[in-house]
Amino acid sequence: MAVEVHVTGRIELGRFGEFVSALGPWVAYRASQRRAPIRVYQALSGQMNEVRLVFEYPDLAAYEAEELEDAVDPEYGRLASALPYVDGTLEYAIYAPVRQQE
Repeated sequence: MAVEVHVTGRIELGRFGEFVSALGPWVAYRASQRRAPIRVYQALSGQMNEVRLVFEYPDLAAYEAEELEDAVDPEYGRLASALPYVDGTLEYAIYAPVRQQE
């Protein structure tokens, strides 16, 4: 079953431009390593400087495998750590599509 992982977090005040600049190399590296597709959204209401990253996986096993690879990849860590999130604001949620009854 396909799943989406939603990651929300807040960017430090005054550093949103830095976030946008750091996002490009991180997304490009993910693509070069054949990581899951990603969409990035900026909140237009709610918490100031909140962003949501949405990753698409064919199943939970693919998500778990990617997380294990990322955890030991120093280049991934370097690029991801350049994103200036406010400490303690990252929240992860996993969603699956609702199966409609016929």
